[in-house]
Amino acid sequence: MKSAHPRRPNFDPSTLSWIPLVGGALVLILLATVLQCLLVVPAGARAVVFNSLTGLKLQPLGEGLHLLLPVIETPILYDVRTQTYTMASQRSESQSLGDDALKVLSADGQQITLDVSVRFRLDPAKVSHLHQTIGPSYVDKVIRPEVRTVMRNELALHRAIAVFSEEREEIQENVEQQLSSIFAENDLILQNVLLRNVRFSDQFQTAIEQKQIAEQEKERERFLVEKAELEKQRVVVLAEGEAQSIQLQGEALKQNPEVVQLDYVRKLAPGTRAIISRPEVLTDPLKR
Repeated sequence: MKSAHPRRPNFDPSTLSWIPLVGGALVLILLATVLQCLLVVPAGARAVVFNSLTGLKLQPLGEGLHLLLPVIETPILYDVRTQTYTMASQRSESQSLGDDALKVLSADGQQITLDVSVRFRLDPAKVSHLHQTIGPSYVDKVIRPEVRTVMRNELALHRAIAVFSEEREEIQENVEQQLSSIFAENDLILQNVLLRNVRFSDQFQTAIEQKQIAEQEKERERFLVEKAELEKQRVVVLAEGEAQSIQLQGEALKQNPEVVQLDYVRKLAPGTRAIISRPEVLTDPLKR
């Protein structure tokens, strides 16, 4: 006879083994979600935040710990410290893979090759606008083309030799003034521009060296002329001094004839006795 109570199914303890796995997965998901909510902006950086619902936030995040909405908000970090962009012939200095030195033509048609270094930084308060209008590739879109354009236009107004003269400072100041305005319009701050390793064509370089040799020879000739003039003046002054001395001695002898005898005695050998007599003055016998 069958029992009136239904039979319970047999309990299998192995079916509970998946519970720790699910719990661990939930903890990991929760931890990942919390980490996505936290953002640490390092020193010298700013974070631009893009919200997938409202768009780009105009105020960038400063240094420190910040809370973000996971999945919805995405941070983009920008370095706002001083940076240096160099266009040079040597790969070790240039940001380019090859020869990136600037080649320009001067006002007198000479080709000038030079290395240019630009020190700049991003405007920390305008990083969001920079990201919105230009993006992370601001070096290729703004700095490189603008520097090359301004340098070419400025050097085209000067003779080639100007970069070795006092005009070099003027050229550098003009370039910095123009680039400062352009950089400011693009949310960048220019610090300074350095012109280095200036080179000319071989023919022009030879002409410069010959000119320098000629200038040095001219300076040497000018020095010799000035030296001869000084020597002439020295001789004249010496002669005038001797003439004046002779004149004074003559006047002294007229007044004191004994001076000649005294000078003669001084030149005698030591031990020699000498008697100096006063010359008799001849007078008229009728007046005795």
